[in-house]
Amino acid sequence: MIKKDFGTKDLNYHTLTRSIPLSQKIVLLVSIVVLFAILPSSVFTTLRVAKVIYDRVSINAVSINSILCNSNEIIEGISGTRSGTEQEVSDFMFDYVNHVDDSDEASVAIFNINKELAVYYNPARLDGFRESARELVEQYCKYETITYSQNYAIPNKAIGFVTDKTGKRVGYVVTGYSNELFNNSTIESIIFLGICSLFGLFIGIIGAVYLARHIKKILFGLEPQEIATLLQERNVILNSVREGVINVNVQGIITLINQEALALLSEANAGDVDSLEYSDAKDRLPGIPWDEIIGNGRMLTNAPLNLGDNVFMVTAVPIFVQQNIIGAVVTFRRKSDVFELANQLTGFKNYATALRAQTHEFMNKMHVIMGLIDMKAYDDLKKYTKEIAQNRQSEVSYVVTRLKDITLAGFVLGKMARSRELAVEFTFSEESELHSELIMPSVHDLVLIIGNLIENAFDALRNYEGERIMNLSIIDFDKEIVIEVEDSGPGIKKGELKKIFQRGYSNKGAGHGFGLYLVKHSIENLDGTISAESEPGEGTIFTVRLPVKKRGETNV
Repeated sequence: MIKKDFGTKDLNYHTLTRSIPLSQKIVLLVSIVVLFAILPSSVFTTLRVAKVIYDRVSINAVSINSILCNSNEIIEGISGTRSGTEQEVSDFMFDYVNHVDDSDEASVAIFNINKELAVYYNPARLDGFRESARELVEQYCKYETITYSQNYAIPNKAIGFVTDKTGKRVGYVVTGYSNELFNNSTIESIIFLGICSLFGLFIGIIGAVYLARHIKKILFGLEPQEIATLLQERNVILNSVREGVINVNVQGIITLINQEALALLSEANAGDVDSLEYSDAKDRLPGIPWDEIIGNGRMLTNAPLNLGDNVFMVTAVPIFVQQNIIGAVVTFRRKSDVFELANQLTGFKNYATALRAQTHEFMNKMHVIMGLIDMKAYDDLKKYTKEIAQNRQSEVSYVVTRLKDITLAGFVLGKMARSRELAVEFTFSEESELHSELIMPSVHDLVLIIGNLIENAFDALRNYEGERIMNLSIIDFDKEIVIEVEDSGPGIKKGELKKIFQRGYSNKGAGHGFGLYLVKHSIENLDGTISAESEPGEGTIFTVRLPVKKRGETNV
């Protein structure tokens, strides 16, 4: 035996993947997808939020700075044109700055043209703001103007030039925000985004669990390996069945067909079988009541159907899932195969019955012979055996001279022996005659037909208290064979006479009612006819007419 080493890594991987159920794989996969979808967006959003917060702080600083630089109150205050003491003017400007910054988040330092601090407003207690504001004034005082982009580039601060109505610079305004405000706003935004991301991940996991359970329910709790195994088993089973199998969905489309169905339809020349799959069943399999089967859920059983050059026996069963029709399965066989099998089974049964009757009769005679031997009644033994031989020879000669086929003759002799067991007088008409060179009907066909009719007569006479006589007649009229089986039994009522050939109809209880049904279909398969005449209390006559085909004859 050659062993292939796949390696420990591969073995562990395959063992792991087989051990993880499908539902857990779905939950894990969806969770990973959601996580990787949320994580980059969360990082990008966090960076973007930090940028937005920085922009908002810078814009606020520039905005407040611009308002103060262009306000008449500040211009008058630091240019010395406002009336009042120095302290009153300073307090007035302080109050005005406080009014402009109603959030108390900005810090403001206002310097006059001599770079002297006129107003210091620092409600946020920004550390070192006085010094950093003075450094900005020293840095930008040489600039003629300061642009928005230059102000934006100053971290958390903005500087503006105060000019009077003539355009003369009279002072400076510096606005600033603390790093703590920026950091706190950023952290709050990150925490909020994190909570939203976790909530999205939680919702994704719940959705994954629901999806996994839903898929598991649809798959009837099966794992992929089990489904693959079932699929392989289904294919093997379908292709091993000796019947054609076709599956049709609820829209009437053929979705599955096994090899036997393709072979049967191809043999019958029933259209292009290669294009049968995924075609419309109504077009390809006409004659089947699809609306009744798929629409109303009715079942079709052993119905004859002409397809191409053959006649098939078709059974169609609707498929229900939770009381909803999702399609139908159609099985079919050649009608000739079905009846050939029935003929063989019924013929074997008749052969066995005849042999059992002959064996039983032989054993009874052997018991008599053994008894005479034990009593040493040799003269009586000689007389008895001679009588048996003569009767047997006479009976055999009588039947064999009329029935040239030795198998059929032996079968009739067996039925004669069985009639003696049942205490029924069996007569074989003198007009009976049958040639041995028949091709159709075959001996098996005749055994099936005659055997069932004789057994039916035996059943009628079995418990009959009147005269118990049965007559068999087989006459060859060259072009047809006429078979008559007559009994002196109780007869059949007119209302029942029309039903005796129906499948399963019998007054003998469950398990009966198939003999005459098979006889009728076998005769029809041979293009023959059967009729029954009966009156209550006057017995019954079955008449069978079969066309004959002999060896050497050609079809016209």
